[in-house]
Amino acid sequence: MQKPNILFIVLDTHRVDRLGCYGYERDTSPNIDAFARSATLFERAMAPAQWTIPSHASMFSGEFPSTHLTIQASSALSKEFKTLAQRLKDEGYQTVGFCNNPLVGVLENGLRRGFDHFYNYGGAIPSTPSQNGYLPPKFFTHLRDGYRKVLEHIAAPIQQAVAASPDIFQFILNPRLVSWWTRHANFKGDGPASIRDTLQDFPRKTQETAQPQFIFLNLMGTHLPYAPPDRFIQDFAPIVKENSEAGDFMRDYNTRAFHWLLPMKEPYNELESKTLSDMYDAEVAYQDHLLEGLFSELDKPEQRENTLVVVLSDHGEMLGEHNLMGHGLGLYQELIQVPMMIRFPGQKEGQRVKEPVSTTYIFHTLLEAAGVEEIELPYAAPVRVSEFSLGNNDQTQILAPTPVFSEAYPPMNLIKIIEKQEPAIAEAFPCKASHWAIFEDFYKLLRIDDLQDELYDLASDPQEMQLLTDDADRLERMGADLDECLAWAAGRASGQLDKLTANLNEEYVLERLRGLGYIE
Repeated sequence: MQKPNILFIVLDTHRVDRLGCYGYERDTSPNIDAFARSATLFERAMAPAQWTIPSHASMFSGEFPSTHLTIQASSALSKEFKTLAQRLKDEGYQTVGFCNNPLVGVLENGLRRGFDHFYNYGGAIPSTPSQNGYLPPKFFTHLRDGYRKVLEHIAAPIQQAVAASPDIFQFILNPRLVSWWTRHANFKGDGPASIRDTLQDFPRKTQETAQPQFIFLNLMGTHLPYAPPDRFIQDFAPIVKENSEAGDFMRDYNTRAFHWLLPMKEPYNELESKTLSDMYDAEVAYQDHLLEGLFSELDKPEQRENTLVVVLSDHGEMLGEHNLMGHGLGLYQELIQVPMMIRFPGQKEGQRVKEPVSTTYIFHTLLEAAGVEEIELPYAAPVRVSEFSLGNNDQTQILAPTPVFSEAYPPMNLIKIIEKQEPAIAEAFPCKASHWAIFEDFYKLLRIDDLQDELYDLASDPQEMQLLTDDADRLERMGADLDECLAWAAGRASGQLDKLTANLNEEYVLERLRGLGYIE
C-alpha cells in the first residue's frame, strides 16, 4: 500500500475558543473552518502539558511528560526515545521541518532528531531554504553555510544559556531589551516565509519523487507580542487605533515579557481585557489568512487522495482568566483544551469526535497511517500503535483511546524570578506546585500537589468556577484513575533513561512524584 504524505501543522499557542469551527462568533478563521468541514474535528482534544517543550516532546515521542521528563527549558529528550521523525524516516519518509518557535528549533533538546532538513525561522541565526527555486553555485553555497555555522557556533551557547540560567532569563525580560529581541532575534520567527517555503517545497517534492514526505510546520502567530498588520487590527481590534489609552496599553504590554508569564495582582480593567482579547483575535485572523494558499494546495485532488493533514495546537493561552496570562502555570481549559483536526487521505466528509482525546496520540496516528503496526521500546513493552491511534486505515470509525490526562510542572527558571521579584505573588498563587488533570466524559478532576482534589463539570461550568461537592463517588474514582495513570507513566521512565543531561529540574519532578507515591 502506498504510504501517504503527511503534513503536520502546529498552531503554537492557539486557543480552541477563537475558531469558528469550535463555535466562535467572530469570523477569525474562514480558511481553517473550511478545512475543518472536510476533516475529522476533535471537539475535546487535550494537550498533555501547558507549554511548548513538554507538549512537543509528547507529540514527538508518544509519551506523557512524566515518562519523557522533557519538562524544563533546559531539558532534553533522551535518546532512548525514538522521535516521530526518526520512526517515519525508518519507514522511508523524507522528513523536513519548517519551525518558527525557538524552543523547538534552536535549543538543543532533542526535538529535531530524525529530520533530514530542519529550517528554523526563529532565534538569532535563522536557517531557511533557498528562495524561488534558485540554487547558488556550490562555492557560494559552501561559503554561506560556513558563515552561518560560525554564527550558530557563537549564538548557540548564548541561546542555550538563556534557557538554563534564571539570571540571564531575568536580564532579557527587561522591557528595554524585549522590543529588541522580539524583532531582531526573530522570537516569533517568520510565519509568511515559513508557509511560503512549505508551499513551495511540499508540492514540488510530492511531484518529483515517489518517496513519501513528512513535513512539520510550526507557526507562532498567536503568541505574544501582538503586532499583526494594520488591516487585521482595523477589522478585529479597532479599539487600539481609536482609543489612545488602549493603544498605549498594548504598546507597553508588548515590551513587558515578564507580565506575559506572571500571575496578576488584580484583574485587568474592561478596556485592557478587551484590548488583549481583540488583538489576539487579530493575530488569529492574520495567521488564518496566511494559511489560505497552503490549504488551497491541499484541496487539489492529488493532495486530497495522498496526503494526511494534521492541524492542531500544542497548548492554548490565558488572557486574564483566573488572574493568569500566558501559558507557564496551571492546567485550566484555556491552556490545555486545544484545536485538533485530521484529514485522512481520501476523506470525503467531515466528522466530529466528542470524546476527550490526548494530542499525545497523534504520534501513534501518524505511524499507523505510515503502515507501522508495532513499535519496539527499550524502556517498556512493545506498543501496538492501533491501541492508541485516533483513527484506523479505512476511517470507518474514529477512536478515542485512553488515558487522557495532562501535567503541569513548574518552569523553575520562571519560578525563581517570581520568588525574587514578586514574593507576594509567589506566596499567593501556588507557583511551585505541580498540577495534574484527568478527564471522564465532561468531568475534569484537577490535582494540585498533595492538596485536596477538585472536580468540575465542564458541560455546565466550562470556566471552572464552581467546584462539585456532591459527587463523592466520581471524585474518588477519577482520583484513583489519575493515580493509576501517573504511576504507569512515571514507572515507564523510572531509572531506565539514558539522560542527555543530569538535570536538577528533572530530579525535582521525580521527587514530586516520589512524594506522592507514584514511583519508588
